[in-house]
Amino acid sequence: MATVDLTPFRFTATESVVYSALLRLGPATGYGVGRVTRLARANAYAALEGLVSRGAAQRAAGRPARYRPADPGALLARLAAEQGEALDRLSRALQDASHPAEPETRIVAGARAVANVVQQLVARATGSVQGILSAELWRPTLPAWRRAATRAAIDVRLAGESAETEGIVKGTVAAATPTVLLIDDSQLLTAAGAGEQITALWSSHPLLITLAQVALRNLA
Repeated sequence: MATVDLTPFRFTATESVVYSALLRLGPATGYGVGRVTRLARANAYAALEGLVSRGAAQRAAGRPARYRPADPGALLARLAAEQGEALDRLSRALQDASHPAEPETRIVAGARAVANVVQQLVARATGSVQGILSAELWRPTLPAWRRAATRAAIDVRLAGESAETEGIVKGTVAAATPTVLLIDDSQLLTAAGAGEQITALWSSHPLLITLAQVALRNLA
C-alpha cells in the first residue's frame, strides 16, 4: 500500500508515513507503528500525537496507548472544511486589499479539476447557489455543499440520480442536462461531458451571468 501524502495539508512527511501505517494496521501502539515503519519509537509517538492533534487519529485510553486512524472520508471532509475556511479568509483579505477585478473566463478540463473548481466555488458561497449539477460531480463535492447549506440558499437539481442527497438538492432532471451553477449571482460554472472528457467553463463576466440567470428561469 502506497504512503498517503498528507504534506500538502500541513502534516509532516513522518505523519504521512505513520497515518498510512495505521490504515494498514488498524489500532496499534507506538511501538508497533515504529516497528512497521522502522521509525525510532520517539519519532513514531511524536507523529502519532501530531495526527491526534489534527484529528487524523484517535488515542484510546489504557497502557500502552493504542492509536487508530481517522476514517479517510471523515478526514477528507475535515481537510476540505479547513481549506474552505482558509480560502474564505484569503478571499476577504484580497477583496479588502485590491481594486475591483476585471471579469474573467476560464476553461477547466478533467473530472478531478472540474470537481475541485465546483468545490471551491460552492464552499465560498454566502448568498445563494442555484442551477443544475451533474450527479457525477455530486459525491466528490459533497463537503462543499454541506458547508454552503449552512449559510446560503441552495436551489439545485441533479442531472441524474444519486443515493445520497442529504436533503440539500431540490430534485432531479434528465441525466444528459449540462451542469449550470450560478453562485451568489456573480460566479458561473457550466460543464458538459463525463469522466475525463468533462469540460467546464468558469466565468465572472456580467453578460454570461445574465444569460445564466435567464436560462435558469426558463428551466424552472
